[in-house]
Amino acid sequence: MLLRDVYSWLLIFMTSVMIAIGKFYDERLEIAGVNFSIILSVLFVILFFPMLFSIRTIQFTLSKGYLYAFLALILFSPILWGFHGVTEYGIEKYINFVVIIIPLVLVSSRFEYKDVLLLMHILLYFVFFLALLGSIKLGGSVERLSVLGGGPIIFARWMIIGSIIIFFLKNKNIKNFLLITLLILLSIAAGSRGPIFSLLFTIFIFLLLNFQKILFRLLVILFLIGGILLIIDASFILDIGKADRLITRDSTSKNVRMKFANRSLELIALYPMGVGIGNWQEYCNKTQPYHLLRHEYPHNLILEVFAELGILGGVILLILIVKALYFTFFRMLKYSHQNSIYELFFYLQVFLLINSMFSGSLNDSRLFLIVIAISLIPEPLVHKNIVK
Repeated sequence: MLLRDVYSWLLIFMTSVMIAIGKFYDERLEIAGVNFSIILSVLFVILFFPMLFSIRTIQFTLSKGYLYAFLALILFSPILWGFHGVTEYGIEKYINFVVIIIPLVLVSSRFEYKDVLLLMHILLYFVFFLALLGSIKLGGSVERLSVLGGGPIIFARWMIIGSIIIFFLKNKNIKNFLLITLLILLSIAAGSRGPIFSLLFTIFIFLLLNFQKILFRLLVILFLIGGILLIIDASFILDIGKADRLITRDSTSKNVRMKFANRSLELIALYPMGVGIGNWQEYCNKTQPYHLLRHEYPHNLILEVFAELGILGGVILLILIVKALYFTFFRMLKYSHQNSIYELFFYLQVFLLINSMFSGSLNDSRLFLIVIAISLIPEPLVHKNIVK
């Protein structure tokens, strides 16, 4: 029993580590000539296989069927390379998804309630570590806030993920309110609009669904915030990092995203079966060689999947997302008075979905896919002492 518990803890811990890294090989984790990402990836794969071979039965549901179909489509997607060619970026992207992300999804889809809680807490400690590094860097840098080689968008996204986890998993007290405030301020300091807009949209959905229950508390909070703003000069927030980018009228980022969307739609119309993993940039430049793109993906998960895996892949992904949101929402209502993770996971899905429309690639959406996989577990993810 002790050996099994140790193995389970190690597997969950390494799952958290690989969610954070997301790559089999990451040049940022090379220290003294040793690349620790390869070591950690191999260790995760070694821990994954005993779990895989221990599976005796698979509890199949229609919703999980869409998840498995999407993973299988990616697994066999190299067939498209036979028609459209392959790039070095495409091979790297495919290897990372198959070797790291598919095992992550399969491992997390076997979790119980206590496993999910442990996973969320380990990720939260990772967020605190990033926040510490970000706070140190904030004091001596004029650049947009980022740490460990990740971009400002990635940093801001992790800060907001941490604040959502604290809000739904921890007690509502002053200490946790201050932690949430700190994490959100750090995300603002990164100067990335996408994560902040995604957070605001998530807050709007939360208020829409809980308005009557939290009306009094909402009024108290607004009164306190209003009082604080009258006492202090709130403009100091814009002096934190590159927070001023959030309110500037520079439309460069917006125009670039619109350009990516238009080029993706053109690609989907020309190649409805998809151009293959990692070929978005190359085929966009082939269709319009007079206007070359430097980016390797469209910064939109849905359009990326439609363009690279075809209309079939895009439709399966859309159905999977809708199914997961529907399933999680109604379980959130059903277990609203019990210790469950469905409220946390519903709002995490909303945030990660909206954010995936502005930034990141398919591989960057690994936490979104893992949250979906956990949400679709047939057994209720509630405290064992409450629901037998």
